[in-house]
Amino acid sequence: MSEGNQDKSETAANAVAQSRGERAEAVSAVNSWKIGGIATVFGLGLLLVGALRFYDIQADNPPALAADATLIYIGLTILAAVSLIRTGVPMRRFGFTITLKPWNILALALLGIVMLQLSGAWLTPVWDHLFSSERDLTRFSNVSGSPAALAQLLILNWTVAAFGEELAFRIVLMRSIAYALGGDRRAFAIALVLQALVFGCIHAYQGPTGIASSAINGLIYGGLTLAARGSIWPAALAHGLSNTTGIMEVYGA
Repeated sequence: MSEGNQDKSETAANAVAQSRGERAEAVSAVNSWKIGGIATVFGLGLLLVGALRFYDIQADNPPALAADATLIYIGLTILAAVSLIRTGVPMRRFGFTITLKPWNILALALLGIVMLQLSGAWLTPVWDHLFSSERDLTRFSNVSGSPAALAQLLILNWTVAAFGEELAFRIVLMRSIAYALGGDRRAFAIALVLQALVFGCIHAYQGPTGIASSAINGLIYGGLTLAARGSIWPAALAHGLSNTTGIMEVYGA
């Protein structure tokens, strides 16, 4: 091959490579917009669920949909997860993969419980003073002294709350926000904060103190998930055990 023909071949190859790179960037940009749209719709849907829960407890005549808030929340999570998979977001078996050795998972879970207890002991008085009100737990008042209600709530705690909320917030929502922003460490840091804020807002039925406390808890759960390389097991265990402690306190009250 002559030198002129070789130069032309190299130029053509570079042009093809550049074209492929530009197409890849365009596809990536399109996916980022799609993922961002999914994250936005899902986040707004979760806020709607929080509003329905709030009106179901606080309003004299709550909307009919309020009774189905949990079912709506589950449906939104499934729909968002399927949509993200179709856009290419790696879900890693929705966080159920065990990425660490069992004792490391337990150690992270115990660390999470300690952090939750410390944040409750140190920050709850601050929120109570700042908002002039305590956390409103009237939604769970029927558990007091009722073994049947206690058993039902414990089942909901370990399914819908402990694992369900970790899947929805720490996997689907946090990961969708992070990948919409590029998927780097900075993106995950932003996603960690945003999902915690949404997590706090869906607990509006517990009052301002409940919102603030839940947002801090969301940061802890999200941090545990990131530390566990995308596995929800440490956060779910810490979440479930922490809630169980609170439920038992309400039961014995």
